Amino acid sequence: MLSKPWAAKFADAILLVAYQAVAALGPKQSENSPKVTIVVPVYNVREFLPLCLHSVRAQRYPNLEVIVIDDGSSDGSFELAASFDEIMSIRVLQKTNGGLGAARNTGFERIEETDYLLFLDSDDALPLGALWRYVRAAESNAVDFVVSPAKRMRGLSFRWRADARQFYSNQGSRSTTFLNDPLAIRDVTAWNRLFRWDFWKKHELRFPEGVLYEDMAPMARAFCCAERFYVLNRAGYYWRVRTGDNKSITQRLGEFENLRDRMQSLQKTLKVLLGAIEAGQANNKNLLEFQLRVASIDLQLHLPFVASGDSQYDDLLKETAKQLLGDCGPEFWQRVQGRFAPVLKQIVQN
Repeated sequence: MLSKPWAAKFADAILLVAYQAVAALGPKQSENSPKVTIVVPVYNVREFLPLCLHSVRAQRYPNLEVIVIDDGSSDGSFELAASFDEIMSIRVLQKTNGGLGAARNTGFERIEETDYLLFLDSDDALPLGALWRYVRAAESNAVDFVVSPAKRMRGLSFRWRADARQFYSNQGSRSTTFLNDPLAIRDVTAWNRLFRWDFWKKHELRFPEGVLYEDMAPMARAFCCAERFYVLNRAGYYWRVRTGDNKSITQRLGEFENLRDRMQSLQKTLKVLLGAIEAGQANNKNLLEFQLRVASIDLQLHLPFVASGDSQYDDLLKETAKQLLGDCGPEFWQRVQGRFAPVLKQIVQN
């Protein structure tokens, strides 16, 4: 019941009222606040966009720039976003549809000057105070970026993301490195972190275009390149799980294109890690945790759709599983979690 479409609309209405009430107080007075730029890629999300943008207003952050990139919407999302220029500092730009990676790239390429960069998907939202927590952690600890756990927002249900829970719950908030915190590879989404703009530019980070799961390899590379990053243990992001017919990328797991792009992204991420090991930025523990992630999460998400009649789908999953996990021994398989672990092991070893 709590995850039904009506529950999602009810939860959005409650959150929207709260965000608008807080935003009405105006930006907090704070001298010398570093500038933060938030890039919001938009594509046919008119239903969810008000909550997203009001959640930004409700941060009450005084030195904020919002860049909205409309990726060829046809539902009025562009016009709706443009109407927010009356109540917040926002630039709304249009481009021909090219996918999420291209929209994000277009957004940060339009930055003229800033101190920090954050990506926010247009069907998601920021918890109250999240932006301040990001900035304070970054400024106090002199790190390259700050990352925080996300809560899955599904109707009236707000739950921690299970895939990255171990990374966040192990030690609490901390300044760390990828070598010391190999579980970081469990969380390679672009949207729950605040980057120092100089770091982003120095390493020429950008997203692959025209594919799904475009953030995996770049975020893995960010972990490898960072001298230090900071882990917050409070939720810094609300990630929407859609409850209606308009499903998000991660809710279309049975489609071949979805599987193909995830498998390609995993291969690219492996390449990043192997290069980082050669450069001394990562080690075999990082590689092991990546393989455990692949076996416990990525491949098992798609296993229920095997043997559903698409031989191309089945062959690609099995081939990629053997490529990524074929050299893993008994001790590895004892650590693999998930109810489909025995099935996956059989696929890899046959």
